[in-house]
Amino acid sequence: MKKIFNLLTLAAVFGVATSCTDILDTAPNDKLSSGTMWTTEESVDQGVIGVYYSLQRPFHGNQIIGADAMIGYYGYDAFGMTGQGEYGMQNLFTKSVNPSNGFFLKTWQWMYDGVHRANAAIAGIENAPINEAKKARLIAECKVLRAFFYDRLNILFGNGGIGVPLYTEPVNPSECDKPQSSEQEIWAQVIKDLSDAIAEPNLPDNQIQGEGRVSKGAAYALRGKAYLLTKEYDKAIADFAKVGECGYKLFPDYKQLFKVANERCEEIILAVQYIEDPTGYGTGIQKYCAAFTQGAKDSRGCWGDLQVTPALVNLYEEVNGQTVKKFAWEDYLSDWKKVTDMETAEGHTKYRKVFFIRDKFVNGKEIHSTVTKAVDTELAKLSAEIQAIYLPEGNEARLKTAYANRDPRLAYNVVTPYANYLGVNSNSTAEAWYTFRWPVAGKYYADQANAEPNANPELPNDYYASGFMNAQAEFKYIHRKFIGEGLEYLRREQNPVDEPIIRYADVLLMWAEALVEKNDLAGAMAKVKEVRDRAGIPTMASSFSDQTTARNYVRDERRREFVNEGINFFDEMRWRTLKETKFSEKVAQHAWGGTESTGGTVYDWIGDQWYTWPVPKSETELNPNLIPTPGWEY
Repeated sequence: MKKIFNLLTLAAVFGVATSCTDILDTAPNDKLSSGTMWTTEESVDQGVIGVYYSLQRPFHGNQIIGADAMIGYYGYDAFGMTGQGEYGMQNLFTKSVNPSNGFFLKTWQWMYDGVHRANAAIAGIENAPINEAKKARLIAECKVLRAFFYDRLNILFGNGGIGVPLYTEPVNPSECDKPQSSEQEIWAQVIKDLSDAIAEPNLPDNQIQGEGRVSKGAAYALRGKAYLLTKEYDKAIADFAKVGECGYKLFPDYKQLFKVANERCEEIILAVQYIEDPTGYGTGIQKYCAAFTQGAKDSRGCWGDLQVTPALVNLYEEVNGQTVKKFAWEDYLSDWKKVTDMETAEGHTKYRKVFFIRDKFVNGKEIHSTVTKAVDTELAKLSAEIQAIYLPEGNEARLKTAYANRDPRLAYNVVTPYANYLGVNSNSTAEAWYTFRWPVAGKYYADQANAEPNANPELPNDYYASGFMNAQAEFKYIHRKFIGEGLEYLRREQNPVDEPIIRYADVLLMWAEALVEKNDLAGAMAKVKEVRDRAGIPTMASSFSDQTTARNYVRDERRREFVNEGINFFDEMRWRTLKETKFSEKVAQHAWGGTESTGGTVYDWIGDQWYTWPVPKSETELNPNLIPTPGWEY
């Protein structure tokens, strides 16, 4: 899967592209000029790799992570129900959001960069001096990639009928003057491109253990999705069935699926490739999603800017043998309802944190005076009635029971309170086990405690070694999926793990969606069961008792399965459920659902126009034929 990036140094070949520009920068002299492009087999190979390269880093992280950087698909989780960001979210979720917002422009540019690169490649390859079989295969690949970019454009900027500008041939910047084609016309072009690729005999059925290129299976998956969105459910079902016939299937081990060793496995249909390279060809997922005490051989100090929402964690069901049921806090914490009722009456969400505070004692002995002071500081913020609920010895054990018998994907995807994870010591020279506790006694207290004789030798070391977010006062759910363990990676940034864009579980659950809309509830249950069986979770017939129940259950299953994969936000947008699932939470939350000291931003729903992102204002100024997006003030 790394082969494409090992073929050449892409940065020396391609310049920075804008929303409507040539694929290549004709200067400086070390770059291929447009006059020499597509004239040799080598330049054709390089040009096609440039189209693949445009799949990287779709997300503008400024004000969402602590850096102004383009990051991977995982960034989109911060916009969905399953994830949240640390900072101001670029004002996208406030009433001040408008078409001049830089995030809209960056996203538009990224997507059209891919479109224009694909267009240049398709046109250039047509007359290139290469054999006809290879020519046909490369054109098919680029059509699949163009369809992918238009799929994203239509979901974000084109839904609701307005559509986006349709370009299928190379154009100069001055020629980017088309108005929007309708949403239906864009889907028709997506389906045509994918149909052309499917009909191409030189495009392989799959790329399992291959070079990381697109395949016929990827084309079927994307076309099935397009049919799902256009409500042509029979066609969607037929295409999803074809993906399996192309050789794709579920990898047997969900936990190991997201490791480098398995990124060429039979489940991965399309992925963005990365290599562990200091010059910029790795992913930053570890740095932005892991805890401070995690890292790699070069350093620790990950930022934890992107986190998991309590709403998602609460969706992971309780498993009891061959039955499952919805998780409810009051089943584990007897005072939970009393506390939440008091919060509701008083108009805040701070009391529930009493259940999440760490122990002060073990076997009747104080852990450390610094721990006691930190705990007492938090307790002092609560009323005497609530303080009485705290267990100085046993608070952690009581809370851990709520996470013990759950869908195992929860433990694979999320570091939950008082769970252990393998991190890196302060010198980044050795691995160390940490326990995710709160409150943390001090940012470097864990290392200081381990470096000195224990204040209480009868206590295990892990009572001193607390893990923490970058901000020690916070206690938010940390990502575990894709995160390197201990010294697994060479660098905390530029990690080698690939980012899947489409995997077979996605196909199965979209297939289930289509079956639900056909009211084939038994068929939908069977597809969901395939995904859940892999993780060892029973699937209950009661979850498919009627169409509405089944529809909501399939959606929840997608939320549980794809956390940190950048899928959920696009799901919520196409389902038009974001108002209920994201904005109902109002702000980024601590593990107990509390919102104090979040450092985040209040989420204000501006209206259903949010489901159709505005054409960036600067684009309407450059191209007066573009229609400003209805509902937005320009």
